Amino acid sequence: MTNIIRKITDWKVIFALQTIASIVLVALLFNLGILPMKYAIVAIVVLAIIDILVALLMKPSKNGKGKVRNIIGKVVSVLLSVILMIGSLYVAQGNSALDSISGTTTQTHRMVVVVLDESDYESLSDISGQTIEYNSDDDSDNIATAITALNEEDSSISTEDVNDYETLCNDLYDSSVVAVLINETNYAFMENYQEDFADETRIIWSYDIESEVEDISKNVDVTNTTFTIFISGIDTSGKVSTVSRSDVNMLVTVNPTTKQILLTSIPRDYYVTLANKGAKDKLTHAGLAGVENSVATIENFMNIDINYYARVNFTSLVTMVDALGGVSVYSDYNFTSRHGGYTFVKGYNSVNGDQALGFVRERYSLPNGDNDRIRNQQYLLTAMLKKAMSPAIITNYSSVLDSISGSFETNMSSSEITSLIKMQLNDMADWDIQQIQLTGTGTTMTGGAYMPNNKLYYMIPNEDSVDNASSLIQAMVNNETISVE
Repeated sequence: MTNIIRKITDWKVIFALQTIASIVLVALLFNLGILPMKYAIVAIVVLAIIDILVALLMKPSKNGKGKVRNIIGKVVSVLLSVILMIGSLYVAQGNSALDSISGTTTQTHRMVVVVLDESDYESLSDISGQTIEYNSDDDSDNIATAITALNEEDSSISTEDVNDYETLCNDLYDSSVVAVLINETNYAFMENYQEDFADETRIIWSYDIESEVEDISKNVDVTNTTFTIFISGIDTSGKVSTVSRSDVNMLVTVNPTTKQILLTSIPRDYYVTLANKGAKDKLTHAGLAGVENSVATIENFMNIDINYYARVNFTSLVTMVDALGGVSVYSDYNFTSRHGGYTFVKGYNSVNGDQALGFVRERYSLPNGDNDRIRNQQYLLTAMLKKAMSPAIITNYSSVLDSISGSFETNMSSSEITSLIKMQLNDMADWDIQQIQLTGTGTTMTGGAYMPNNKLYYMIPNEDSVDNASSLIQAMVNNETISVE
């Protein structure tokens, strides 16, 4: 036993473990690919010097003196090995989180059984032996798959097709049926008959149907070429890959040469031709056919190319902002948000995650309603980008990636993301972030592609604002420096 302990505590064994831990950390850093070469070389040299110094401390002298020094050296080496292993774990977690949010080509249809919130039903077992209704008109494949899964859990539940959403909604509300089966994406149709459908109902069963979608990314060298990302902000209780209306529609155009970023916000109610329908409707309804349909729709009406997309669950702003250590966001007005009752002053406000959510959700307390809310979303994204591109990202990147895992997905590859991070760490550039918002005139009318017989609110685009935004994006593509008035 004594010989075993002596071998384990031999300085050569302890030094070998320290060396292995150093090599593993360096290898993981290179694999992650975010460190510029000049920093990587410094890290390797520093580790090598530390390893040599610790080895000299541990190595016994020929005359047998310096035992205290040797013991101190061994303790230091063990502690250093532990620190290096923790650092390796930290880097590996960041790498794993990065892989989970990038290169996504899947979408999820979330099928749900909902009951009125005022009912006592909590699960499928509570409605055993009863009949539930569904509408298979425009979602027959997913409905059929969900019914099969439903019957596997409780074969006593009967289903009936009513062929339209008005009947489906009315039968639930007048208690003709206890529950309805619906694609969560299609809450929009139910809300046309009951405005507060989402708040007045409760999900007692859900089933996710995942499928592969075509990779529509238009890859470029993101460190040298201008590119545009479409950010689709959804508010769903399911996965961020869930097909849903896009409540926030924003283009982020990045020119890595001129170090400019242009944020272009598009109102969700914009009356545009949907790519999948060939007819006009609200832009938000383009998301009902998947994020790729939103991308194609915007490309068509703005006459631009969109290279990538990112799907974001905007309720995840809480964890994202907190992971950044809070941000300083600008406000054009003094106002109080109904979410959390937070008060914001004109000028810069230091906010945590929940305060940030209150900031971007409020519209009723703002003089220009939804237009001001859209502008506040741009202000918050600007604040987050500036914080993320500051030196703070070096110490926070792992927690930031962890916070957005599951609530953020993009078809940009992990190598493209790490290339951008490496570029920023290399030059620590101060980016010029500019903002523009498409405008229009609100009106209520019938004739939308998805609900042609229903009277809905739309925003008729101001073509001058569309042309102006398109011209600014094209100027960035041409490597011109832009200025938004």
